[in-house]
Amino acid sequence: MKFLFLLFTFAAVSTSALADTGHGQPQKNEPQPSRTIDVQAGSMWFDSDTLQIEPGTTVRFRIENVSMISHEFAIGSSRMQQMHREMMQQGGDHHGADDNGNMMSGHHDGMMDHGESQSAAVTIAPGETETLIWTAPDQGGVIEYACFLPGHYEAGMKGTVTLNSNS
Repeated sequence: MKFLFLLFTFAAVSTSALADTGHGQPQKNEPQPSRTIDVQAGSMWFDSDTLQIEPGTTVRFRIENVSMISHEFAIGSSRMQQMHREMMQQGGDHHGADDNGNMMSGHHDGMMDHGESQSAAVTIAPGETETLIWTAPDQGGVIEYACFLPGHYEAGMKGTVTLNSNS
């Protein structure tokens, strides 16, 4: 009995001591978000179809999936979104969802580089909340966010970001 108590105590202490204390913290090179935007993803909708963000602002998106199916939150330029959409339609679902949009292991989240500029995407399982850090460009262009899982974009899961210095 004493041995089990000591074993349990040792396991609890060593687990705490070996834990990754930097988990969830931005890397040293990443800018700190100056704004947090909460977004809900439901049955083929985002709770907002327009957002205003100041150019150059680093934003923390907290995306809550309130539906019974997986969703994606991808943000970037119109050109990047078109390239991402085409890739997803070709069956190259690099986010790890099966044909029904269900999550599989090894899905990809985070920054993507489609040649022109970086964008960001995260896949959110049903009932879960994911965080995505993204920095708005310093100027111009239409910025879009969307879900590119099969059929979701076509059903209206998309929105635009207006770069506005008064946001």
